[in-house]
Amino acid sequence: GRSRELQGPSLDRDGRRMDQGGASEVLRGTARWPGPGHNSTYTFDGRDYLVFHAYDVEDGGLPKLKVLPLEWDSEG
Repeated sequence: GRSRELQGPSLDRDGRRMDQGGASEVLRGTARWPGPGHNSTYTFDGRDYLVFHAYDVEDGGLPKLKVLPLEWDSEG
């Protein structure tokens, strides 16, 4: 969620309050990489990235660090 104020409220993509059940999916797991989470953003050379972990099914379910380019739409 996002908020215009530091103390909230945070709203999801559809304007629903996060503390009242609102949520917008940012990242979905796959068959090989289930359970993505603990994400953060990082900017390098003017480009934004999503940094997170996911579990590698092909390596015994070990958690791995993943980094993907973060794409923004017209609504942010």
